[in-house]
Amino acid sequence: MYKKFTNGHKTLIFLVFLIFNMVSLNKLIKQLSHEDPKKREGSILALGELRDERAVVPLIKVVNQDTVENRTYAIIALSEIADHRAIETLIYCLMDNEEKIRLAASRSLGKFSSPQAISALLISLRKDPKVIVKSRAALSLGAVGSELAVEDLMSESKLEHPASLLYSIDSALKMIARNNGYKDLDELLQSVKEKKEKHTEETPEVEQIKEKEELLEFPTLWPYIRKYVFEQLEGIQTVLSIESDEKTAEKKISDILGEKFWKFVSFIENKMDRTFSQYQSDLIWQMTWDVSKPIRTEIFQMIKDHRTEVEEIDKYRSWLDRIEEEKDAREELKGAPILEIRKVEEIDAEKATGADLARSISGDIEGIMKKYSAWKKEADELEEIAEFGIDTE
Repeated sequence: MYKKFTNGHKTLIFLVFLIFNMVSLNKLIKQLSHEDPKKREGSILALGELRDERAVVPLIKVVNQDTVENRTYAIIALSEIADHRAIETLIYCLMDNEEKIRLAASRSLGKFSSPQAISALLISLRKDPKVIVKSRAALSLGAVGSELAVEDLMSESKLEHPASLLYSIDSALKMIARNNGYKDLDELLQSVKEKKEKHTEETPEVEQIKEKEELLEFPTLWPYIRKYVFEQLEGIQTVLSIESDEKTAEKKISDILGEKFWKFVSFIENKMDRTFSQYQSDLIWQMTWDVSKPIRTEIFQMIKDHRTEVEEIDKYRSWLDRIEEEKDAREELKGAPILEIRKVEEIDAEKATGADLARSISGDIEGIMKKYSAWKKEADELEEIAEFGIDTE
């Protein structure tokens, strides 16, 4: 984060701050109120690096009341922590008078896979007075990767915008295509077109807008969706392994989320006291899939890291075998060993096998899911509910 968003001097300040102060989280948070802006800056940068969710509320306060520079750093720090509680504040920042603030917010909202973020970014894309902010909003929509943004991006791509903005919009559409498994942009656009035609047959476009607004007005929709995603994926480590590639893992996640989805839809229908159209049900599924994105991303990266580790260990083992063979050959020729092998202590070639790493994947996924356990608690605090009723026969 800091290499991207600060110059070399700022990076040095942060490194010195982190190395020589070694302060606790509580002290860092307390220092956010320090009278010296540089002290506050150091704490903001450190909190972003720590990515601890306990810093979210204090950082939100900084966004609302510090210098422009520190507010910008706090916005970036919130994006590094990526806790959904920051979304409302970041959306509000898109209306700030300061271009730096709007630019940082438009970039940071790309870390949040929620329709609130998508809607706010689309408004920024259309209405922000600065092309650079519009472009950043477009790229963030691509980073979110939701098909919900495709039609609006396509509409903007047909308008007379500056070349830089049109390039960003095109890049965003290609990112959405890639992130959703389409071979190219044409395939994505064809899929969106077919879905729209299907929905239009069942629900006129004017009605679609109205039905979407009805869903978004339901105040507890997002806590419920987050809770559903967490509860369905909580035990996912039992069905994934290190052999899973990204497509296999994504398919399993999709199957798990879809297994009880219709019971979840029924639960929301009861809460809203209405019956959903097919279009609204499809919207809820897209929202559910989007909300699961940060979990999916972490799981995919973890599997990739484990696979790389296994490959490195295999290479190391092959290297040891080759050295042993060369040593044996030279001993036969000269009658005495001329090369001693000293095994690297960090990697035990006999114990650190692929199977061991495959077994450890379960604990790592459990750790990932633990980060999102607040999603369940949040909905429970809003209202006493019993597993959405989805586990009952």
